[in-house]
Amino acid sequence: MVMALAGALVTSISGCAALPEDAPVMEQLDNETGVTIARLGRPMELYRETFQRNPAGRFAFLAPFETNQMGARELFLWAALPVDIAEGTEPDIEVNGKQLALGKPGRQADFAGLRKSPYKIPTPWSAMYYYKIDQALVETLGGATTLSIRVTEQTKDGTTITVFASSVVDSRLKEFAAR
Repeated sequence: MVMALAGALVTSISGCAALPEDAPVMEQLDNETGVTIARLGRPMELYRETFQRNPAGRFAFLAPFETNQMGARELFLWAALPVDIAEGTEPDIEVNGKQLALGKPGRQADFAGLRKSPYKIPTPWSAMYYYKIDQALVETLGGATTLSIRVTEQTKDGTTITVFASSVVDSRLKEFAAR
């Protein structure tokens, strides 16, 4: 009898288990704000095109997400860049070689009504950007074969243009756009 109850308990708990972080698309509840977040299981990685000795600075991250607060849905694009962005500049994000027309970004998660980033922050010094987007832009992302982010980086020797880019080889963006 005790074994049967233990088995039932394990089965019921596993039925409530969260999707793994590597699921293509997942939903989660932000306990601090009560907002439901639909997002990629893990963001898209973009690789620095110029050599960087420090491995922590080799990748930028880009991913869409949707917030849902009592039926009010909003779409956002999140970017995390492991560079010191030159003052007065913002990243240029391209999909399939065409620059996206994005509005003024927010720099904190509260721009999207959240207390923290919907994605794990890869490095604590990453420059983060939150853009409000629409369904048409999500569909553009869903058809992406290449992604790139161009930034003006502040270095000890002055400013330099840094590009992070990647070919899209999986269907995570397409699955997010189709939901």
